[in-house]
Amino acid sequence: MDLSVPAVTLAALLLGMARATGFVLLAPPFNSRSIPAPVKGAFALALTVLLSNQIAPGLPEITTGFLLVTAVTEVVIGAALGFVVQVLFTAVQMAGDLIDVTGGFSLQPAYDPLAMTQNATIGRLHYLLAITLLFTSGGHLLIVKGFATSYVGLPVGGDVPTDQLASVLLTAFSMMFLAALQIAGPMVAVLLLADVALALLSRAAPALNIFAIGFPVKIMLTLTMLGLTFPLLPPALDALLEQATRAMVSLKGG
Repeated sequence: MDLSVPAVTLAALLLGMARATGFVLLAPPFNSRSIPAPVKGAFALALTVLLSNQIAPGLPEITTGFLLVTAVTEVVIGAALGFVVQVLFTAVQMAGDLIDVTGGFSLQPAYDPLAMTQNATIGRLHYLLAITLLFTSGGHLLIVKGFATSYVGLPVGGDVPTDQLASVLLTAFSMMFLAALQIAGPMVAVLLLADVALALLSRAAPALNIFAIGFPVKIMLTLTMLGLTFPLLPPALDALLEQATRAMVSLKGG
């Protein structure tokens, strides 16, 4: 028995796989090094198969040149969508990095075997906690839904909306810094007040070795008040995911 697959279906699978691959490689939590490459490839293929019926009807006449140019364009679009999600998701780790800097934990970074880089302790803790909350709250499904909806505004074969993409990235970076300050703001303010108190203590009692007691005091404050930032993560993460989904859906090509 001969099994024949229409050319338009094969083209839809190829072009859908190109966009899905670019998205999975950059969008959290799928871009983690802890996920093996075959698993990422299988996930991208699963997304492509599910969306192939949505892609195939809008394809024009299939030619070799069209496939090559459109495949490259789809990889760029998928990577751009994933990068927007990554920028907004990085706000949680940036909040932890701010706490690391003001609390003194950034002086001794630890090696992270998952990212294969040296990261500060609190920042990486916030990032891992955010990924856990993402899976437990079903946020990863919201990201996948946003990617699937992107085909409405960015159909296969359309142009890359570079002007809109620049505006979306600028907004995403602004929201990333704002969210990081909102999450880490209370602890940063307390640690800065602790620095002021230690400075006044050194002026009042010059005989005290402030450098010897300053770091232990700030570390104790950081560990004691670290729990204050954890209740802020779920609502902040929900807002960031909602903004990421809106950013993916708002892009419209020609």
